[in-house]
Amino acid sequence: MEEALFREVKLEAARQRRPLSAILEEALTRYFDPRVARGEPQHRSVADTWGAMAASPDLVRAIMEDEDEYFES
Repeated sequence: MEEALFREVKLEAARQRRPLSAILEEALTRYFDPRVARGEPQHRSVADTWGAMAASPDLVRAIMEDEDEYFES
């Protein structure tokens, strides 16, 4: 593996506070996913971002209300 790529993987593992092996396993799993080979879309955004931001119900409600005003203008 190229040194620059390995450095990026190590930095990502540190950023996510996950073992290097977990990052590599996830990348290889996605690479060998048969859905990718068939050209099927992967809708993993919820799974990939679950728990990325802690938000209270009140905060989510406020964000949604702000978006409604944005789209109405």
